[in-house]
Amino acid sequence: MTTPRTYQLTDAERVRAERVDELVVGGAVGELIEMLSDSSWTVRRAAVAGLASLGDDAVRPLCAWLCDRRTSEHAIAAAVDTLVASSGASVVAAVMPLLANERPEIAADAAQILGRRRASEAIPALCRAVEQANDNVSIGAIEALGLIGGSGGIDTLIAATRTSVFFRVFAALRVLARIDDPRALEPLVALLADPLYRHEAALALGQTGAARAIAPLASLLVDATGDDTLLVACAFGDLIAKADWDGSGEHVETVLRATVGDAAARFAALLPAETREDTHRIALTVGVLGGIAELQHLANLVDDQPITGMTPAIQHIARRHQDALGDVLANADSRVRAALLPIITSRRIAEAVRELLADDDDDVRALACQTLGRLGDTASVPLLFSLLETARPAVALAATAAIQSLGAGETQARAIRLVREGSPSARRHALRIVSYLGFAGAFDAVCAAIHDPDPRIAELAITALGTLNHPRTEEVLDELVGPATVADKRAAAMRAISRRSTPHAIELLERGLDDEQPWVRYYACQGLGRLANPDFTDALVAKLRDSSPHVRLAAIEALAALDAAAAWTALTSAARSDDLDEQRAAMLGIGSRPREAGLPILLEAARSSDLATQVIGLSGLARLTTEIAGREALDCITTAALSDQPELRDAAVSLLAERDDREAADALVDVIARAEDPSHPAHAALSVPAPERIAAICSRCETADERTAIALTAALARMHAPAATKAMLALLELPNPIARRVAASALTRIGHPDARGLVSRMSREDPDPDVRRVCAAASEGFR
Repeated sequence: MTTPRTYQLTDAERVRAERVDELVVGGAVGELIEMLSDSSWTVRRAAVAGLASLGDDAVRPLCAWLCDRRTSEHAIAAAVDTLVASSGASVVAAVMPLLANERPEIAADAAQILGRRRASEAIPALCRAVEQANDNVSIGAIEALGLIGGSGGIDTLIAATRTSVFFRVFAALRVLARIDDPRALEPLVALLADPLYRHEAALALGQTGAARAIAPLASLLVDATGDDTLLVACAFGDLIAKADWDGSGEHVETVLRATVGDAAARFAALLPAETREDTHRIALTVGVLGGIAELQHLANLVDDQPITGMTPAIQHIARRHQDALGDVLANADSRVRAALLPIITSRRIAEAVRELLADDDDDVRALACQTLGRLGDTASVPLLFSLLETARPAVALAATAAIQSLGAGETQARAIRLVREGSPSARRHALRIVSYLGFAGAFDAVCAAIHDPDPRIAELAITALGTLNHPRTEEVLDELVGPATVADKRAAAMRAISRRSTPHAIELLERGLDDEQPWVRYYACQGLGRLANPDFTDALVAKLRDSSPHVRLAAIEALAALDAAAAWTALTSAARSDDLDEQRAAMLGIGSRPREAGLPILLEAARSSDLATQVIGLSGLARLTTEIAGREALDCITTAALSDQPELRDAAVSLLAERDDREAADALVDVIARAEDPSHPAHAALSVPAPERIAAICSRCETADERTAIALTAALARMHAPAATKAMLALLELPNPIARRVAASALTRIGHPDARGLVSRMSREDPDPDVRRVCAAASEGFR
């Protein structure tokens, strides 16, 4: 085993790195630029950050250094990184003239800087650079157009594919593959005829995700060699994946089956491929085209392939052939069964699912329980009850949940019998069922179990008792919270009482606040908090001085439910506690009761360096309306949603996704407009159909740039909702020409027939020439 290398700064390097801060404060641009040539990577990184923070003051000197000094490759890379990251507003204007520099290495650096800065205003200059004689400059400019995205340079890129220079053609076709513009298809199809470019052109067509790429790719299967068949299968896999992101997956799959539906077995014979990536791409193609025979073939590959890569393909077939899955379930590997069970919706194969309750794999048995519960298969109840006696905990818990969801007529009798006569583990699960379903007929059996020598059974029985609507329930609970009862049972009884709201229960809760057992006091606080009665404020405030930490936390949580000035004062005071747990509990409470006075506290929490505190603060901010917090709360959540920390980013996106108001929808749109990564979770969140999200998308499209318009239109397409499709058609009428041409392309992708007339008319009548060209190309998709 190789020990990983560790890197530590020498004392000299540390001194030089610390010197950077001093130079930044003094605005010593020249000295900082010299430090870009430092032998230490860490020192160079510090200099890059420092110069970037100086903005416009450093831009011209850096450009001059790139032209005149260029002391080493390390230094040049650092200078380029600095201009890419610079906060200066003059970077693009200063760098664009360098594209015409007579030294090709300088022009290539300029192209890289402009591309990495996504400088759309530089597209015309980059297009001119593509036509320069030097290949390095031309290729650098092509790649920069790809980084900027959009179709602003599409004519230049198409022209590049028609040159005889291999590397220019290669670079251009790779960029065209990523442009969501129907005009990109024709030059890629043309390159299929050239053996020199066929492989890359086929993969590029797959990456477009366009249904119109299917027929040209399928033509390669005529008299194809094994390599060509492999190439087409991989390209189709890419095309399916991209179409899913575009929201055109259903249309692409329909066209694919109509065009090459008879090739499923031919593609399946290629599996497994030499690489895992190719195996998964081909498998996805087989999944879209294949039937049960291909499903069996895919299932047999799981022994040699990670199930995560094969699951999408297996599930594609399974969704279309639900009623034929019985034999597959009977014979498949446990991992395949685990992939199939969550998507089963047909009751006709419930018997085959029941058989899996005896599977050797606990995960499969648990999933089978969940599936039977989801299918509403009441016939499986006896088998599920039998698992409570014999199965391992995870399986027994899944069986318990399924029994609770099915609620069959025989459940009460079976549960009561198990409470009385079952094994210890079965009795515990039976008590959970009784507790969940509230079987009053189980009262006597539950009371008997309260005195069981097994403390786990006794505590579960007390919990179950609290859920029963029986005349003697509170009489028994009263006895259990008496001083003669052992501490654990007394605490369990108070927990049961805390769920009730009768006058007798309230009396017991108040009495429990002074119990000598901390957990009794804890559950008493919880119960009074659930009542949300301001009359208990003083009693709960007093518990903030309790000797037990968890009682103090319960008091804070309870006070959060009370609408009283003293409760709010106590919460805000606890938010400043030296105890981190008390701080967090108080902030959770403040966030649960939206009011303007809580805004500063929640903002401070959301900007904390502690992740858990940040998430609590964001959660509270998400509950504040615009009337209370203005834009400040949503701006804070939006910033978090763009964080490099996945946990913080995902939490912020989830909080926005949980809301259905216009402000949250606008925030999601803003995140997508600013996020670079197409896999950012905000894309999925915005794709969930909701009127306010559709409205927010349409509003932003009125002024959106091309990259944003493409992402937002794709979100509409992925909704697969009539209102979203109607909105896409409405985009064709917007004053923004970018939105019109993006919508025309998107409607072509999903194959919506209502767009035919509008797009055809726009190809002749739209006032924008670029829109007319896109619509003319898009109209080909309706033929």
